[in-house]
Amino acid sequence: MKILKTMLNPLRHALMLLLIIPFSSSFAQNQEMNKSLDKIVETTFHVKDFNVWKPLFMKDSLLRKQNGIQTIVISSQVGHPHKMMNVGTVADVEKARASMKDPAFLERIKMRGVSNPKAEFYQVIRFNPDSKETKWAIMTHKVKDFDAWIIGFDKGKPMRDSAGLIDVVVARNIDDPSIVQVVCDITDMEKAKAFMNSPILKEKMKQAGVISTPRIEYYESRE
Repeated sequence: MKILKTMLNPLRHALMLLLIIPFSSSFAQNQEMNKSLDKIVETTFHVKDFNVWKPLFMKDSLLRKQNGIQTIVISSQVGHPHKMMNVGTVADVEKARASMKDPAFLERIKMRGVSNPKAEFYQVIRFNPDSKETKWAIMTHKVKDFDAWIIGFDKGKPMRDSAGLIDVVVARNIDDPSIVQVVCDITDMEKAKAFMNSPILKEKMKQAGVISTPRIEYYESRE
């Protein structure tokens, strides 16, 4: 019996490690993602030929890193595959902004079939690292008082959940903090669109202090 106990003790210890390590690793990874998603840049543009543009874009990854930009999302608007939106983390907003206004950069992307580029910089307030869907609803609008608005926003979570929308990002525009952007995973496109266009949502937004007509767009991953 003593021999059996001696053999089982190390086995129990090994099993406990197998149970603990994956959880700990996952938690650490999520914490790291949460820390890294601080400031972001969203770049929207039209592309003439996605299959020509993407390989050339990927080749520029080192140049983007040198300018403090790390691409995390490549997407296009649902139903409009030539209207793109890329998202990247930003280490230095002013350095990134300058690089995207550089005449050589603008000429290079023009030669690759890119037109109407526009960059917006955001400070991430909340981020859900468990995001896993490949389609998103993105709502952008102005608010009178952010602190009052987010209370109303939180109260609306059960409605978003039932409409197939999972909160992923809440962010404020760096150049105009009254501009708020909400990004949600979509698990049911039909229900999500119906909710986004519903009178009840418009009324709830008004009560929360939204003071502009919201811009609602739907994007899907192109990675």
